[in-house]
Amino acid sequence: MFVKVLQKETQKSGYIMETFPKQMAIEYALQGDFKLLAGALRERGYDLWIISNPIITASELTDIATEYTDIYSFRTSALPCSTPEDCEKLMGSVEEMREIAAFRLQEAVMAIQETGNKPGVGHVKHVMTALNPTFSERIIGFRNWNEFLDWAEYEEYVKREGELPSTVLTIRENATSESMKLSQNAKGAFKTLCQVVEARLDEGVQPTLDKVKGKLEEENVDFVSLGYPTLADFVLAAEKRGFVRVLEGDNEDPIIVPDVTVDRLRNWFEENVTEYFGESAKVPKKEFLEKIASLLLQNRTTIKKLETYLKDAKVKEVYNGILESSELLFLPPFQMCMTHVFLGQGMTCDEVMEKVNVELEPLGIVLSCPKK
Repeated sequence: MFVKVLQKETQKSGYIMETFPKQMAIEYALQGDFKLLAGALRERGYDLWIISNPIITASELTDIATEYTDIYSFRTSALPCSTPEDCEKLMGSVEEMREIAAFRLQEAVMAIQETGNKPGVGHVKHVMTALNPTFSERIIGFRNWNEFLDWAEYEEYVKREGELPSTVLTIRENATSESMKLSQNAKGAFKTLCQVVEARLDEGVQPTLDKVKGKLEEENVDFVSLGYPTLADFVLAAEKRGFVRVLEGDNEDPIIVPDVTVDRLRNWFEENVTEYFGESAKVPKKEFLEKIASLLLQNRTTIKKLETYLKDAKVKEVYNGILESSELLFLPPFQMCMTHVFLGQGMTCDEVMEKVNVELEPLGIVLSCPKK
């Protein structure tokens, strides 16, 4: 999470350690509760701009912020229909879109509850728009968020409890069945999309919208019935929920790649670490799993493709030659994955060494290619 502190008196901005007593900030941070730090800053007359993942951020923090921004909103999308204005002409009837918006509202409430946080009114809006960037209450006939909530409560999709500013949203028990059905169907469709793009990548095909559309039809994925007017809108929703990522392609068309999660990578390592990395190798720590996930994403590589590179006889021959030339018995799993991915994708040994040695520099290790 990032916190930007603004001085009210001068409106000059600065980072937290520049405008707030350093020792006090450290003491609050060590308590592991940013609410204390944010509250102390607000009490002293500072404005706060908080940037974080709204789903896992406490409602008290989003409410106390002078300005709040979803951290993923800084990740621009190469897809069309990524804002309400782009999608307005693509929406269905107002009645249909209101019902789907109500289900999305329930999804946002449940997402916050699953993290153990309280779904405050403002917090739910942050999560709602984070998961559904094309959502706009104006498009479905409401002047503002509160008017949308008034309608949703009247229709018994949600219920407001408590007095402002501590009002939270809950879901009425008799209103969850249809929402849960839509949510589960959507999750199933997102997983199918992920499987389709992985298969396309493994086949050596760049999974653009056009390249996955036919495959999704074969898998009977009806994204329109799930509330997504276009394939681009459906893919954008999948990206916001962590199933895929959209990257710029070699041509103008964006490509869709699976967003490999740390949990998925950890499970893969637990099953395969001995086979691919040796008897003494251990499952990498979280920070290295994150780096491996980023490596796969940046190089448009799937876990299955990584397995292929680790098994490839020609890649293994060059890799073992590098170890022998460098007088090493092994590399840590992250650098080993890097080496195999780069070699598997056709880089020369010298090109690979240039990249991998940067990562090995803190360890005092320098790799070298076999002498020709």
